[in-house]
Amino acid sequence: MSAIVQRYRARFADHEALAERARASLPGGVSSDSRRLAPFPLTMVRAEGPRKWDAAGRPFVDLWCGHGALLFGHAAPELVEAVAGQVARGTHFGACQLATTEWAERILAAFPSAERVRFTASGTEAVHLAVRLARAHTGRSKVLRFVGHYHGWLGELGPAALELPAPGLAFDPALALERAQVLVCAHDLDAVAQAFEREPDIAAVVLEPTGPCSGVVPLSAAFVRGLRSLTRRRGAALIFDEIVTGFRVGPGGAQALLEVEPDLTTLAKITCGGLPGGAVAGTRALMDQLDGSIPHLGTFSGNPLSAAAGLACLRRIAADRPHAGLADTGRRLRARLNALFDARGLDWLVYGEGSCLKLLMGHGQPGAAGRLDAAALEPATLLRRVHGPTWRRLRLALLLEGVDMSPSSFVSTAHGPAELDTVAAAFEAALDALEREGALSPTARPAHARDL
Repeated sequence: MSAIVQRYRARFADHEALAERARASLPGGVSSDSRRLAPFPLTMVRAEGPRKWDAAGRPFVDLWCGHGALLFGHAAPELVEAVAGQVARGTHFGACQLATTEWAERILAAFPSAERVRFTASGTEAVHLAVRLARAHTGRSKVLRFVGHYHGWLGELGPAALELPAPGLAFDPALALERAQVLVCAHDLDAVAQAFEREPDIAAVVLEPTGPCSGVVPLSAAFVRGLRSLTRRRGAALIFDEIVTGFRVGPGGAQALLEVEPDLTTLAKITCGGLPGGAVAGTRALMDQLDGSIPHLGTFSGNPLSAAAGLACLRRIAADRPHAGLADTGRRLRARLNALFDARGLDWLVYGEGSCLKLLMGHGQPGAAGRLDAAALEPATLLRRVHGPTWRRLRLALLLEGVDMSPSSFVSTAHGPAELDTVAAAFEAALDALEREGALSPTARPAHARDL
């Protein structure tokens, strides 16, 4: 057994007991596949600012940031006050509320492409509603999407493959409705144009505008602008999935940075102040179909708690204008980690825009992280960016040093110099541990999607 795994089991024996208890009532012991971790995941009891703690009081610098949902760190005072106040006033009125209207007004002010907003109970639901609107508006049925782009976990829009399927095979037989899908590799406008020629029934093109998983394979502005022109010519709706990037990469999301206005935008996470919820924002022509033509219901759509948190979050974004500082924090952490990788002669890279951190293990150019442009690398290399066994041991080693991260991580306004020092020191110690086990070979086996 790996020495790292042995240390992990010994240090966190109390968590192993908690994991065993969870497995008795939760499938796999977790409530989301993203929380699986071998030999067992850790269980946290509280969080504040840039850290979270387990029941034994052990602190961990948190780079998950609520899967990207927390721009101001854990338990930001303004958001705590807003949600606590709303709990005292009522958690569900079964009626309209003023906060929902003001929340929508804030979103419209941030996204010039949008004229109306409809709230949902989750980001996944928002994407499905956007597709329904596009189909009704165009009278067409098919959706064009891109390899690797993530649009939630349900049905036809469930997780996409990391590569195109073999001829005649659905890319995901268990989840996809093949007749409603057109799967295309990104970066290739000609391939998109050819898909429209083959499939005149395309109602919408849906994508993450910065690339799959919020920028793992960066998309060029030229490609996204080309999609805008092509969809207009073809009469199809352009849907931007900004569930992660909305209010994360800037106050107007990725579309403001790219200078491209979609027909529909899906939002969640930061938009909802880190609470459950989602939204579709779009043009009046598409959105006003919800004014009696297309049914949409939801017990918790635009609920008072999510509205309170979302409104408080958007107010603080408008007041603090935090994105320049967030980008600087992200830039400094990426530079420190890449310098560490280069000093060890590793072909590893941390890249990303703004406050986003993407880990790549095995780009094939040892010692080049300081000068490498991820956008110039092969998409297949970036999509399979972490080596399964090495990544798992790295994560355990980082947890032993008090840092919790994922292959796609984030920083918040709460992360300061002390947290960056902790992360850098944790990586130094974790790499030492991996080196002792001979686990730093650049030829390590690439991960399958299930390993990520």
